Amino acid sequence: MTSTRPSVVAVVALLLILPAGGSAQAAWDGPMLLAPGAPAGWGFHLVDPSPGDGIGGVVTWRAQPAPLGLGFRGGIVEGAVDDVALIGGVDVSGVLYRGDDDVPIDVMWLAGAGAGIDDDVTLSFPAGISAGWAFNGPQVQLRPYVAPRLVLDAFLGDDDTGGDDDDLDLGFALEFGLDLAFAQPWAIRAAASVGDRDALSIGISLPSGSVRD
Repeated sequence: MTSTRPSVVAVVALLLILPAGGSAQAAWDGPMLLAPGAPAGWGFHLVDPSPGDGIGGVVTWRAQPAPLGLGFRGGIVEGAVDDVALIGGVDVSGVLYRGDDDVPIDVMWLAGAGAGIDDDVTLSFPAGISAGWAFNGPQVQLRPYVAPRLVLDAFLGDDDTGGDDDDLDLGFALEFGLDLAFAQPWAIRAAASVGDRDALSIGISLPSGSVRD
């Protein structure tokens, strides 16, 4: 367990030095944290979202491990102009491919809907796939994943002149993540996304009830 401390410290350091995002609204799905086998229960995450301007906190909840059921999240982050922004959303996923001994890769589709509320509102609708690998040892489980997705953003608000500034934008994000679990009923979750969701997060997942296999 002690060997993982340098990597966790490094991720936290990256969160602290990551440049602030752009001037747009904070997005709820950066990172999305949706991988095959994403654990059920509560998640508590430190996140540097993009768009946005500063580190915040996000709480997640799943009744069942992905791709079963729905996932919910809500959080508070620093907004684009140093104020407080609220983010929240829901995700859904389904099986595309279940791995076996020959190809130990699980693939699922994913989609979601959520909002970032700052001075204005951004509605975001991601859709894509997530592929993950499971490496299970006697004392540790590693679950890396990669998740490319398209994101439709709807910006709702007024421009500086008081005119209508509603707009739609189709973007792309590529997310890399790792779930790390030891011989305890909790897991460390870290993720980074690039593209139109340039963001980092690290957190802990705590089960509520039975522990996933």
